[in-house]
Amino acid sequence: MFERDLFTTDRLYCPGPTPVPSDVSHAGTQTSMYHRSDDFYKVFRRCADRLAPIFGTANPPLILTSSGTGAMESVLVNLTDVGDEVVVVNGGKFGERWEKLAKAYRCDATVVAVEAGHAPTAEQILDAVARQRQTKAIFLQANETSTGAYYSIETLVPQLRQKFSGLIIVDAISSLCAHAMRMDEWQIDAVVAGSQKGFGLPPGLSFVALSDRAWGQLSSRPRFYFDLLRERKGQADGRSAWTPASTLVLSLDVALHKMLEAGLDHVLEHHATLATATQAAVKALGLELFAATAPSRSLTSITVPQDLDGQRLIKRIRQRFAMYVAGGQDELKGKIIRFAHLGFVSRFDILDGIAALEFALREEGHRFDCGVGVKAAMQSLVLV
Repeated sequence: MFERDLFTTDRLYCPGPTPVPSDVSHAGTQTSMYHRSDDFYKVFRRCADRLAPIFGTANPPLILTSSGTGAMESVLVNLTDVGDEVVVVNGGKFGERWEKLAKAYRCDATVVAVEAGHAPTAEQILDAVARQRQTKAIFLQANETSTGAYYSIETLVPQLRQKFSGLIIVDAISSLCAHAMRMDEWQIDAVVAGSQKGFGLPPGLSFVALSDRAWGQLSSRPRFYFDLLRERKGQADGRSAWTPASTLVLSLDVALHKMLEAGLDHVLEHHATLATATQAAVKALGLELFAATAPSRSLTSITVPQDLDGQRLIKRIRQRFAMYVAGGQDELKGKIIRFAHLGFVSRFDILDGIAALEFALREEGHRFDCGVGVKAAMQSLVLV
């Protein structure tokens, strides 16, 4: 449909999978290490230990071979029983996933509907809790990937804790590594994450961290593959209950080393810098931030001008400039662009992506001074 620009190579600016660094990718090509060997157990255990400070917990997270949805399901199955009253925050596609999981496993779910692009308030959630007799758990996102809205977990959860003593479960799949997570300090009972987001790996691994309180409230549901207690016992020695995605674990070991060597605070600050630069570029181009009241550091959601075809714009960016940005889902299809700056992404990557966005917008008829977005991003970055 669109003639591809000469000598371009594919680049990822979608919120997952994110770019995989060459050294991380190379580590995953080492297929000679047996996953039931002492050498592999050491790597597996080291990865769990390295994950702990990123989650902000003293309990080493569990490593599962699954997508992030598998981690979400494992937490719900292990922490709820049939008929348990739960509150689910639904502000987009992934809040909807918590809702579907709760209903599939026959919980009595009260849904807090949040306007797309906005964050929930503690009052909204506690109002739902008040409508139930005994709420077992609250399920919510840290970052709603489908809309680019960050839920400010660092303030929201402490506000909930003032009046709620049950379990609080957070999907941090697209926020971890870009936004701080202090699970123990904020009294979060379960946090889930996935390999293909901030960790810069291909899809295939997920991570689950539980608080001591959560471990003491495991459900009586039958379970097999996602038996977290069984995993906990084995993974204390680096042994997964089932065949692990061993090459991904080897890649994870390298990715975690890179992040922790740089310093977790530096990694978080870097994501904040990229988000600020991207937002500056969007505004300079005369575009609107879709999640203006709750912007994320993981991705920037951009409202497509009404006179442009959003799906055609995304196709042009992909086919002509070989850069993969994400569009909206369901009712937001064709209405927003989701431009990610998550994982192992550099300042120069951001400038390249914004330049491609400018070219595509101009070719689609959006009028602005050429280079104004890149200039705004550069001015934002140079101040750091």
